[in-house]
Parts: sequence; structure tokens; C-alpha cells
Amino acid sequence: MLFPSSWTAGAPVQLPFAVNLIIYIIAWAICVAGIFFIWYRGRGQSFGRWTTQDILILAIMGVLLEVYDNLIGDQFITPIIQAIPFGHALALNDLPYMFLLMTGIILIRKPGAATAMVFLNYILMQILYSGQGINVLMWPYGIFQGLFVDIYFILRGRQIFTTGVWLVILDGLIMGILRAVPAVTFQSAILGPFIEGQTRTLTYILLYSLFNLIGNGVEAAITSPLGLLIAQSVKPVGGAEAPAPSESAS
Repeated sequence: MLFPSSWTAGAPVQLPFAVNLIIYIIAWAICVAGIFFIWYRGRGQSFGRWTTQDILILAIMGVLLEVYDNLIGDQFITPIIQAIPFGHALALNDLPYMFLLMTGIILIRKPGAATAMVFLNYILMQILYSGQGINVLMWPYGIFQGLFVDIYFILRGRQIFTTGVWLVILDGLIMGILRAVPAVTFQSAILGPFIEGQTRTLTYILLYSLFNLIGNGVEAAITSPLGLLIAQSVKPVGGAEAPAPSESAS
């Protein structure tokens, strides 16, 4: 149980079918428009051109995310975290996941890297662990976990993860928040009731989003400098032209 029952008492949120359907269609439209925006802004720019090396790193990191997320994390780490008060609510079990994700983003440094890695992880999860195979209806949840991260990456441009340790931490914080909040809010408020038949109270949805915002945001913030150091240590593999994270922000 993520939260005490007294915290989340009340009637579950159950929007009318037509409203759920409209929001669900809008979510798909956001996915398509967001992916197009990422492709459009990245094409024709050296910063956005993917190499064979980038694709290889993407495949490796996507598999590593899956190995941790649904094997190591679920089987070994999550049971320990659940014994810590509010540990699971704060998604403390996501710390290694966020480290791998931020490291992959910094190594590849291309628009679309976050969405591609997270979505590859999500597809592997559906194939290997869902018991039902690929379920296209749930794809917006997987896409949302990386889409807004990539949009932020594009808006920051070449300056992302390059301008001093505190801005590296800030970039990580924002990316962690963007990875968590849109996806978990949409899943608990819309996808859960509409696709899976699972309803939650409004308090639960708000707390779930808030705790994930804090947990994933902080985890990405504290692991981003380490991910940058790793990218710099394998240069030119990562292609990062960033100064060392010990430098002060300008």
C-alpha cells in the first residue's frame, strides 16, 4: 500500500466514458505531435543526427532499463523499499533506473533518446512480463515517460548538461519531474479507469503524482552529474562536449 487508507478515503474518480475517450484521443494526439516535433527539430542538424553508435547505445541502455525495472528492481529492490515508510510512494526503487536513463540521455545527446529508451523498455516489459503481449492501447503511458523529457532537451539545446554542476543538477531535476508526473497522472486518472478498470480517489492521484514528482526529480538530479562524468570518461563515445561538472555555473 503506497499511502495509508485514511489518506485516500473517498469516492474513486470515474469520469464518463465519453470524457475518458476524448482525453485518451487527445493523449494520442499529443504523442504523435510530440514525436513529430522531436523529429522535425532534430532533422538536418548535426546535434540531432543519429549514428550507428547512438543506436547501439540506445539498444544497450533500453535493455538495461528493462533488466533493472522488471527483474532486479521488482524482484529484489522493491520489496526492500516497501519496508521503508513512504519509500515506495517516493519511488526510491527508481533510483538505479533514473541513473541509467540520465546516463543514456547524456551519452547519446540526441533529440528522441529519452522517448526511444523508455519506450523500448516498455515494449520489452509488455512482451516479457505482461502476460498479454503487446497492448497498443497502453502505449501513451510508455511514450509519456520520455516525450516531455525530450521536448525539454530540445528546448535547452546544446547547452543542456554543459554549463556547470548546478545547472546539470537542475536539468536532471526537471527531466525527472517530466519523466514521472505526466505519465503517472495520466495512468492513474485516465488509463487505469478507461483501459484497466482500476479507479483511484482524487487524493490518491494527487499524492501519487506529488510523491513521484519529488522522488524521480531528486533521483534524476543527483544522478545527472554522475552520468555526465561517465559520458566524459568514454568520450568520444558520448559525444559530450561538456565541461567537468565541478566547474561553477556561468
